Amino acid sequence: MTINNFSKEDTLIYKGIGILLILFHNFFRRFPPWTGENEWYFSSVHFDKFFHGLLDTPFEFINLFFSYFGHFGLQIFIFISGVGLALSMQNRDRNWGIFMIERLKKLYPLMITGFVFLVVYKIAFDGQMIGWYYIREFIYKLLFLHTFNISKDSALSLTGPWWFFGLIFQLYVIFPLLFKMIKKYRIKAFLVICLISYVWIYISQYVYQPKAYILLFQNAPGHLPVFALGILLALNPGIKIHYFWGILALIIFSLGNYYKLFFPLTFLSVTILLIFGFSKFMPFLLNKTKRTKAVLTFYGSISMVIFAIHGPLRFPFVNISGNNFGQRLFSALLFLLLQRHSQSWEICCINGWLRSVISLCGKKK
Repeated sequence: MTINNFSKEDTLIYKGIGILLILFHNFFRRFPPWTGENEWYFSSVHFDKFFHGLLDTPFEFINLFFSYFGHFGLQIFIFISGVGLALSMQNRDRNWGIFMIERLKKLYPLMITGFVFLVVYKIAFDGQMIGWYYIREFIYKLLFLHTFNISKDSALSLTGPWWFFGLIFQLYVIFPLLFKMIKKYRIKAFLVICLISYVWIYISQYVYQPKAYILLFQNAPGHLPVFALGILLALNPGIKIHYFWGILALIIFSLGNYYKLFFPLTFLSVTILLIFGFSKFMPFLLNKTKRTKAVLTFYGSISMVIFAIHGPLRFPFVNISGNNFGQRLFSALLFLLLQRHSQSWEICCINGWLRSVISLCGKKK
């Protein structure tokens, strides 16, 4: 199978699929039958719950699917970030400092928008004014220290999904080095990066982890192979991937959901499966149903804004959900439809102001 160039539309569709998986995962995991997920650590119990849940309550398939598998939407974002950054760096080379300033100009407005929305939500729905705890935890996040859990449960404080900002910042820091390595040595560099990552992962998972509260899969070393794969494919358009690797990825992914030994390999294997699926089946699906294409590209275009604000926004819909699947599905769809207005939050909150200031500063220069 040949992997063609990644167009802007392709990246938006990938992001659209990723954000929908994440949205529904964070929504449905609040309801029974609870499965858990093998995201930061492994437990075969999680897959047992998913499997037996399908047998016992087959009508809860959507709930079970997104609860257990939905977190893999983050792998799409990690992969497509590698693709997008590589394409951008290839077209316009810049030094590390300028690159990081550009990244922070994108991250900080999103994070501040999310924090302003969280404050408004707390006041409007919970009747709470924020205190020092909120300010302190937000400062940790602005400094990207939260995934090191420097305070109790700092990675998941304020709103759980924001742990991803720490991970993506770490990947940004090392991206220029990875880019140069892969551009020069191609597949050899990719394999070396994978080797370093997996040695680190397996030591921390199975041999010695000095600080158990620092989870490797909340930080860059746990996701380097997926990120590096995005860079490799972006720099090598037209690269051919034999179907053997797709079959092997399927086998490893299946084993990784039940055996701890294969668990660290599930993130790369599911990404390879998604690439195969996108290349083979998505064009057919999108050509047959143009509305699907429009929906995915739309949600992909606002995916990061949705990611920043959807954490607290899900709870009113969780609270109004009933006890049966039909009511929960209706609430989930309402929750999804509300995300269509997330760009309005971006404009109304401080994000628009920050962008204006940045623009003015640029004009003055």
